Amino acid sequence: MNERSRIVNILREKEYFTLVGHILPDGDSIGSLLALGEALSNLGKQVKIYLPGIVPRKYMFLRGSEKFLTEGMELSPGTVAIAVDCSDLERLGPFSETIKQARCLLNIDHHITNQHYGTENLIDTKAAATGEIIFHLLADLEIPLTDSIAEALYVAVSTDTGSFKYDNTTPETHRIAADLLEYNVHPGVLSQRIFDERPLSYYLLLREALSSLELLCDSRIAVITISKEMLKRSGTTVEEIDGMINYTRDIEGVELGIMFYVESSEEVKIGFRSKTIDVSALAQKMNGGGHPRAAGCRVNAPYLAVKEKVIQEAEILLKKPCVRFSEAAWTGS
Repeated sequence: MNERSRIVNILREKEYFTLVGHILPDGDSIGSLLALGEALSNLGKQVKIYLPGIVPRKYMFLRGSEKFLTEGMELSPGTVAIAVDCSDLERLGPFSETIKQARCLLNIDHHITNQHYGTENLIDTKAAATGEIIFHLLADLEIPLTDSIAEALYVAVSTDTGSFKYDNTTPETHRIAADLLEYNVHPGVLSQRIFDERPLSYYLLLREALSSLELLCDSRIAVITISKEMLKRSGTTVEEIDGMINYTRDIEGVELGIMFYVESSEEVKIGFRSKTIDVSALAQKMNGGGHPRAAGCRVNAPYLAVKEKVIQEAEILLKKPCVRFSEAAWTGS
């Protein structure tokens, strides 16, 4: 019996489930959690869903998003824990230590950097989104889709493919999307809410972020930096940073986009985006992970030291020395 079959049997036979997503949750994580959670509940299972942080504003319209728990996780001996769309345990944030104690931990994910930390691991790196894996699991379980499950899965798949424009989009992705559209799912409305509508505060932050833009290595690398002070001035939250890094990658001629978020004097979050190169390898060098074209990491060190190290690794990746940036370019504001 393969791992997928074993997981299907566990989902069918067990009664108590605790689902958990990763820090800074995205559409794939949220959509997959909601879809799996509702499906198991419809089978009569007892389900709790935890999220290490608030639901980003653009996903609050999803049915069931108000049911996420953000604290107080406890696992009884008979509870099956399920980590969804999470490449490693540390990305479960405050829930990681509790999840480590689970007697049965299902790890369902599509990241190439997944560390196979579960007692059962269903990792499909060919899937464009974890939502695709959930879709097939529900089919194996013969659980009928509902409008809300279909909508959640459509959000999962569409967000991790950049509205089906990233090169991880496959024929299977479109087949799944077509099946989901047979339900009460409105792609135009969903696209507007997720990809287009932004509060004014987002654009105020974006203006500051783009003013920090640096082009390195003959404009093959684009870098932006965001600080907590920028968030305060613009009235945004850290969840709203999501997507800003794409502006670096989208510049003509840029092969590697990098975004630094300076959380404190000794902690920096880094995002990587690319058009052709494998940035997951770059993130792994700094104990991060992700996908070949989108990855990230968190480093506990001063910003300028982190930036220097990242640019050095980028030089190796691009096989070309970069002109050194000036420390004066960063004021910490």
